[in-house]
Amino acid sequence: MAVREGDDTEPRQTSEHSRILVIMARFVGAGFGAYFLTCIPSFGRPAGLVAGWFTPVGVIVAFGPGLALLAISFVPRLQRWIPPTALLCTTGYLLACALWMVAWTGGTADAEQVTWLMTFSGLPSLAWALVRPVREAFVVLVVCAGAASVITDLGRSEAIESNVLVDAVWAMTFTICFLLAAGRVVRTGRLLDRTRAEAMAAAADAAAVAARNTERARFDALIHDQVIATLVAAYRNPGEARLPAQAQRAIEELHLLAGGLEESGEIDAGETLARLRAVVASADPDVSVLGDRPEDSARYPVAVVRALAEAVGEAVRNSVDHAGPDAARAVLIEMTSELLCVTVADDGVGFEPDSIAPERLGIEVSIRQRLRRLDGAAMALRSAPGEGTVVQMRWERG
Repeated sequence: MAVREGDDTEPRQTSEHSRILVIMARFVGAGFGAYFLTCIPSFGRPAGLVAGWFTPVGVIVAFGPGLALLAISFVPRLQRWIPPTALLCTTGYLLACALWMVAWTGGTADAEQVTWLMTFSGLPSLAWALVRPVREAFVVLVVCAGAASVITDLGRSEAIESNVLVDAVWAMTFTICFLLAAGRVVRTGRLLDRTRAEAMAAAADAAAVAARNTERARFDALIHDQVIATLVAAYRNPGEARLPAQAQRAIEELHLLAGGLEESGEIDAGETLARLRAVVASADPDVSVLGDRPEDSARYPVAVVRALAEAVGEAVRNSVDHAGPDAARAVLIEMTSELLCVTVADDGVGFEPDSIAPERLGIEVSIRQRLRRLDGAAMALRSAPGEGTVVQMRWERG
């Protein structure tokens, strides 16, 4: 579906702070709704204490922002208005208190509660804590509770003993635990976002380091597989017939890697088999290559063929260099539409796999790590002193 510019149907990533803010807005908004319902019997009472216009105006000003906060918390397109609406809850309550002073007739009443504003004097501070620091919300709590207590003191008759300080402290004590909890919850949302951002940044840095290490490993493997192997072969037997082709291949590989040229796409089974045979022949032209005719429809990713061929070449060279002069070796290639498997085996002197030093690049870097970078690829090594060596490299389509 095409998305028009500015269309809110486009998916957005929501932060943890935003999610928590929405939940807390519903909690505070529901509080305003609950207090509105409980205050309905108190509207207009005590009679004659304030002008008649105050009740409808005061109710709209004091409860309107809180009910609006509850409503917009359920509408994703309007949730961006939660912060200013939360602040408006405090403004509305204090404005209602100021309007009571204006509407007050100067009389008193023999009642414990002279206005419904006394009922929820702590709630506006919770709304403030959603978007502002808790220390500011505490100041709001003191101001709102103090205003309600002053109104109560003015509206009560002398027959009802009143203490502004006690009333204010009681309202604040009742609210302070909720206020601290609300501030902690909102702060946790911000902390989660910051932690996630730091974790993502760390992951990006780690990925960059891994990419650099991967590229370095590719250079190490190529240098070992092609350049050093060619130089060693030239030193041992300068007249070796396979040296020119091996040297040419090493130069081509270095050129591709240094230039960042990567092959992409897939190649058919015939080309894959040809590449595998070529790399085996360049390492040892006398080795036997066995395998059934590949399926005509089989195709393999170029990156897989390239990595597997390089690993196979290294495995054959290892056998040539370390299996002994009398060792016989063979390469078995298995190819299906879902599997590409090459096994290099010899009946040479063998070795103890656990005794290989970690700095030896032949097996760890040139074979194991090269295949580890491919999804669906794996290597199996079996060897023992005097029992030859079998290296199996396989890739399975996921």
